[in-house]
Amino acid sequence: MEFSSSHWGNLNGRDLLIYTVTTESGLEVTFSNLGAAMVSMRLLNNHNEPINLAYGLLRPNDYLKANYYPGVIVGRYANRIEGAKFYIEGQEYQLTANEGNNILHGGTEGFSHKVWDSVLFEEHNGVCLLEFHLKSPDGDEGFPGNVEVWVIYQITDDNQISISYRATTDKPTHINLTTHGYFNLGGFKGDVLDHMLKIDANKYLPVNSELIPTGELRDVDGSPFDFRKFKAIGADLDLVGEVYDHCFALNNPTIENASVVLYNPKTHIGLSIYTTQPGIQLYTPINKPNVENPLIKLPEKGNWAVCMEPQHFPNSPNTPHFPSTLLLPGEEYDHTTIFTISIGGVAR
Repeated sequence: MEFSSSHWGNLNGRDLLIYTVTTESGLEVTFSNLGAAMVSMRLLNNHNEPINLAYGLLRPNDYLKANYYPGVIVGRYANRIEGAKFYIEGQEYQLTANEGNNILHGGTEGFSHKVWDSVLFEEHNGVCLLEFHLKSPDGDEGFPGNVEVWVIYQITDDNQISISYRATTDKPTHINLTTHGYFNLGGFKGDVLDHMLKIDANKYLPVNSELIPTGELRDVDGSPFDFRKFKAIGADLDLVGEVYDHCFALNNPTIENASVVLYNPKTHIGLSIYTTQPGIQLYTPINKPNVENPLIKLPEKGNWAVCMEPQHFPNSPNTPHFPSTLLLPGEEYDHTTIFTISIGGVAR
């Protein structure tokens, strides 16, 4: 395993850094302390050619301009909260509305737009550790409590990327963290409609016109949301609309069994996701990014990536029967997600 760091720029007097890790199996991953982001993911294929598997940007300023959160850690609350408000013990907290009347991915300047402290970058016995830390003050984007967050990446020589999240607070607050990667296992040479996808979920969350869950947990059986067996992403997309942008309630989310498997039958590259989070958001964007990366040319048309975001359910603070996202003083938010990259096949 090889690992190194380099200077990437400055933001508000803070140094921005790029961290590069290359495994013995041919996976190169780069990270930054801006948004604790996974900036790029490249894999050598059977012809020893690098394939871009994740979409990232060239310059730090691009990340500040981008409205689609490429590869960053989003918080305090990933996804949407209706009306940009919630109540805790009868007290209303008004948050920063940044998508109509709602709040998306933590507000105008969520965790994705902050410079994190780099705590650790070292390698032991074929495992590279990279730890970031962030302090979010009481009232940040309207959220109560002084919150401390740690994100720890672990990269192994067999092409596993583990992301561990920890958080504490001094006041009751809601928290929901995830990573927002845009994946295309064909190197962004074409759309992702031929990618085969399997999601271990019997139920999904229907949404209203503002993409806020209605509160129902609906059976996937007989619907275009049934991915319990491998199915091409484009197989039933016309029954949904142009894109999937829905949360699935995972059946038994653990780091022992994959909750999601994505596979490209052309490149024979697979991506398996293990998580302790109760849900995963599936998003298949069709609109082109407002900030482009000249190093990665996107296909002329079609759904150019798959986002699979392990997280708690959207709008949980206002939906009592959803798994709670309330974090209390003395407790610790603690979740883990593992991405495994394979070439040549996946477990079916």
